[in-house]
Amino acid sequence: MYVSATAAQMRVTVRSVAASFLAGAAAMLCLGVAGPIISQGALSGGAALASTRVSERPVIEPLDVAAVRAQLAAAETTMAAARATTDDDIARLMRLTR
Repeated sequence: MYVSATAAQMRVTVRSVAASFLAGAAAMLCLGVAGPIISQGALSGGAALASTRVSERPVIEPLDVAAVRAQLAAAETTMAAARATTDDDIARLMRLTR
């Protein structure tokens, strides 16, 4: 199969431009990822030391059951009041849709 010199040169040019673009993108990616890590010193040995700080608070706070029940009762009261104000409208809507 015969390929003209112009087509072959065009193919070489496209390949070199694509390779150059990929090399630039890879370099930018490497610098973008490694640059901040190196500049902040995260790769130094000092960051690997364990913390000796002791926490006095428990990790999970105990649950106040009375407060939760009070919240639920308040929400139930609010829902009952909202339901009472819309019962007439719902009944009318049900009559109209039948």
